[in-house]
Amino acid sequence: MKKHAIVLLTLAPLSCLAASAEEQALQQQLDLLRQQLIQQNQALHQIQARLEAVKASSNNAAAATGAVAGTAGATAAQADTTRRTPEAGRSTEDLMIEQHNVFDRAWVLDFGLSYQHYNRKDLALRGFLALDAIFLGEINLDRVRSDQWVADLVTRYTINDRWQLELAVPYMMRSTNYQSTGKENSSRDFEEESVTDGGLGDLSLAIYYRVLAEDENWPDLVWNLRAKAPTGKDPYGIEVDTSESGNLITPKELATGNGLWQLSTGFSLVKTLDPAILFANLNYGHSLKRDFNDISYLPGNQPGSIQLGDWYEYGLGVAFALNERFSLSFNINQRITLESEQGSEGFPMEKVTGSDANAASFGMGATWAMTDKLSMAVNWSAGLTTDAPDYSIGIRFPYRF
Repeated sequence: MKKHAIVLLTLAPLSCLAASAEEQALQQQLDLLRQQLIQQNQALHQIQARLEAVKASSNNAAAATGAVAGTAGATAAQADTTRRTPEAGRSTEDLMIEQHNVFDRAWVLDFGLSYQHYNRKDLALRGFLALDAIFLGEINLDRVRSDQWVADLVTRYTINDRWQLELAVPYMMRSTNYQSTGKENSSRDFEEESVTDGGLGDLSLAIYYRVLAEDENWPDLVWNLRAKAPTGKDPYGIEVDTSESGNLITPKELATGNGLWQLSTGFSLVKTLDPAILFANLNYGHSLKRDFNDISYLPGNQPGSIQLGDWYEYGLGVAFALNERFSLSFNINQRITLESEQGSEGFPMEKVTGSDANAASFGMGATWAMTDKLSMAVNWSAGLTTDAPDYSIGIRFPYRF
């Protein structure tokens, strides 16, 4: 027993030493694992941070792509809208110049040539009825055929998008043929005479103001004020020739103007309803009273005053732009003129019976944009009343600067 106790006492320190060595080894391993764990945690945090950064970058890129796609979609939609609602073409602009006004051209020079034809027949009875059945007296059939050519130059200057000025200078040529029965006192034979004359017509100056610009709800509305000067040859005091039979009386010269200052004002409007274009106008005119040295065709001077009747006129029409450069239009116009007044010197003014008029016509037109600056407009109209020309034809060439 003593031997065993001695052995145990001898091994005890060795066991303690061994246990201490193992403890140190385990402690070292534990410290090493803790250090590795710390390093792994650091690496984990770094990788997680990088992952979050990558995700954020991906989200930003996706958002940017969506924005670009949205912008592209909006642009495409806008382009589609633009395609659906194109800007006014040249054919539409030509119609506006012909029937209305265009305020986006600084200067327009417009040359026109027109022709009008009149053909009138009048049956004149000079006598009385016997027994309510037999006519005793003279029967005359008078016929007047007139051709009129007008060449005019119109210039329009646009001050801004609201105001525009216009000056028109016409030159007129007239040829009239007069026929009447009664040659050598025969009711079957005609006698005739032709008169041809020409000269400068009455100049006119107009001011236009754009009241409303066209949009989705309102038409394009323009107010106008026009003054016409008596620069042409007036029809008062012109001498006449009388045939041998006395049945035919013809003037020695023809007038190219009315001899009075005239003022007119009104409105015109245009509304675009693709592909149709609606236009209308309404005007009122007044002539100023003027004194003349001679107002009669009788020999000698017979001074007096003349005042032509006021007039009202309107026009309605529709046009179609068939393509970018060609369009067609249809219109109806009517002008109602009240009776004129005249009075010899020292006597009051009196109305002239039969001087009133009602001129209505139906017309068609076409415009063609020949080049980027030059266009051609052709118009034709037929008279609907006896006071209107039987028919008229016109052609114009507006040039834009």
